[in-house]
Amino acid sequence: MLKKNRFEIHPKILAEAAEWFSVLGSEHVSKSEREQWQAWLAVHPDHQLAWSRVEYLTNKFNNLPPKATSAALNSPDLNRRRILKTAVFGAFSLSVWELWHQGYLQELTADYNTTVGITKNITLSDKSQVILDTNTAINVEFTSTLRKVHLISGEIYIKTAPDNVNFHRPLVVDTHQGRVLALGTRFSVNQQANETQVMVFEDAVEIQPSKLESTQRLTLHAGQSTGFTEEKIKQLQPIYTNQPAWTQGILLADNQRLSDFLIQVNRYRHGTVTCSPQIANMRIVGSFPINNTDRILAMLEETLPIKIVKPLPLWIKVLPR
Repeated sequence: MLKKNRFEIHPKILAEAAEWFSVLGSEHVSKSEREQWQAWLAVHPDHQLAWSRVEYLTNKFNNLPPKATSAALNSPDLNRRRILKTAVFGAFSLSVWELWHQGYLQELTADYNTTVGITKNITLSDKSQVILDTNTAINVEFTSTLRKVHLISGEIYIKTAPDNVNFHRPLVVDTHQGRVLALGTRFSVNQQANETQVMVFEDAVEIQPSKLESTQRLTLHAGQSTGFTEEKIKQLQPIYTNQPAWTQGILLADNQRLSDFLIQVNRYRHGTVTCSPQIANMRIVGSFPINNTDRILAMLEETLPIKIVKPLPLWIKVLPR
């Protein structure tokens, strides 16, 4: 069997290092972003190795293309980040085809993104607030007629602000399944594999699946949630919180199947957690800290007839006791 070269780093980790380089190269890098970078470094030795390559290759921009460096230093902050990421991708000689083939390129070249276990709070140019959940990527495009957030992956929570120009531009969130139009509101949008989920916490939003006629739009009001595909809007469901639990560092389970809950846990940790079919339908109620998934698993093992097994460092199996 061939052994992995200890100097070989997964392209996704290298690209994440490039993303962090672009963040730290920003003129407006925050204390929170620096703390999140430190947390990313601590997750795995490969992250530290990837970062050391960034430091070596960039060497205060000496190894970056001169035109890219000049453009970055003289660009607005968002463009600056894009240019810095592109330059580091080139320094790493990362294959665009490889990143695209493995599904990473859109996420890693997005205007804003988060890695596993990290959340991020950003302020848009109109003063709207957007919080990105773990493993989330968005692009932002403001034109003369529209304020658009494109949710590529993951989940966001938005507190909209009135437009700060002399005319009204609608604020929308585009997903793979359609569009969510904000009507002066606080809401969350979750991009799942085959549908978009929306929760409204204040005022209302309008949902428009991409393959339905405009006359079939649905207005969703505060205290309501639903999911939609390109061709269908699901039945409305009530919600009883004033903002998503994850924005407060909590993962909630309200009579949730164990297997479904572990899917959520997986989003906040590196590696994979699998669940035995024998206990998949076990029900869970409680609140859990998303910043410590090992503690979550320990709590489950303490309170349920299950056991936690680790066949490999990044593989955890949840089995009947």
